[in-house]
Amino acid sequence: MARHVVRTLGERGISTSTAEELIEDADLRILDLSLLGLSSLDWIALATRLEDETGGELPDHVLVSPEHRSVAGWGAAILAARTGRNS
Repeated sequence: MARHVVRTLGERGISTSTAEELIEDADLRILDLSLLGLSSLDWIALATRLEDETGGELPDHVLVSPEHRSVAGWGAAILAARTGRNS
């Protein structure tokens, strides 16, 4: 998930941390993607790409709730979708 966020930010010309830093820093891991610099269109495109690549579907609440719209929130949702658990 973090690599996808860093790639998307880079594609938008937004300087950011590395994927490893996003994973290791608890504050960055839970930071709303919009506060990292992604617009709503950016994170919806990112969600679509993640769903296509993982075969899982992100639940609506992680798309619309800032407290879940993060590297940690989306990572947990992808894991839950892949393992058949609810997030």
